[in-house]
Amino acid sequence: MSEVRGCSFPDDLLYDSDLNLWFRQVEKDTFEVGITVFGHALSGDLYMFNPKPIGREIEASRAFALVEAAKTVLPVRTPFDAIIVETNPDPQQRPSIINQAPYQAWLVKLRALRCGEANEILLHGDQVAHRARSLMDMFNFESLDTYVKGSAS
Repeated sequence: MSEVRGCSFPDDLLYDSDLNLWFRQVEKDTFEVGITVFGHALSGDLYMFNPKPIGREIEASRAFALVEAAKTVLPVRTPFDAIIVETNPDPQQRPSIINQAPYQAWLVKLRALRCGEANEILLHGDQVAHRARSLMDMFNFESLDTYVKGSAS
């Protein structure tokens, strides 16, 4: 497991380039998707999770869900073309479970339209720690314990 400035990034997961989302491959072309500890720290506590309907095709960089955090509604975007094949009702009914255990509360399952492309886009291994340090520097993120959303210049 990589840990950077108090944020853990488990080795068995893949990550989007902003390190806001984690991806667990559950079938050859299907991924459970959740919010990382780092993504949660940047957004703040989540109060609402609203996914798009099952069966919806989502283009890369388009939102598959909305979350409300600190009175702000944020889109949750897929980094690759996908279809929503399942949504997790637990975070829809109790978004606080994401706040309590981000790596245990998946949001949706996405089936990649081009699995090879998805695996090329997602970060893993040494890429994660290097990217995390770069993003954390950009957001003035010294540590998980001391970061306050909005402290970036």
